[in-house]
Amino acid sequence: MLNLEERKEDRRYTLDRSFRIRQSREYRKIYSRGKRFSNRAALMYVAKAKNKPVRIGFVATKHIGHAFARNRAKRLMKEVYRLHRHELVSGYELIMLAGSFLTRASFYEAEKAILALWRKAGLMENKR
Repeated sequence: MLNLEERKEDRRYTLDRSFRIRQSREYRKIYSRGKRFSNRAALMYVAKAKNKPVRIGFVATKHIGHAFARNRAKRLMKEVYRLHRHELVSGYELIMLAGSFLTRASFYEAEKAILALWRKAGLMENKR
């Protein structure tokens, strides 16, 4: 197992397709098998997967606003995931449904709320 310093050097902050859930059947599987967690930022479904890196899907429905609001909410969720995916425990698949809070939140507020949601679900690695 690599120590934390070695892992920091090897980090890439890209959002590759391999880290995202893209197919409809994958979304349906996670919706049906996943456990739900929520806060003001998002509703999240979490399902166990084989010991692979975390994969995530982003959803923003018309209930939170027009296209520009939905796009902003998804951009915020993606950016928080991109910057913090190295802190997540592997072996899970997630779907994040944006809440209306994200349409008016600053990046700092969104980051704080999403990280709190991940901690609530037990997805964050323990800092030593």
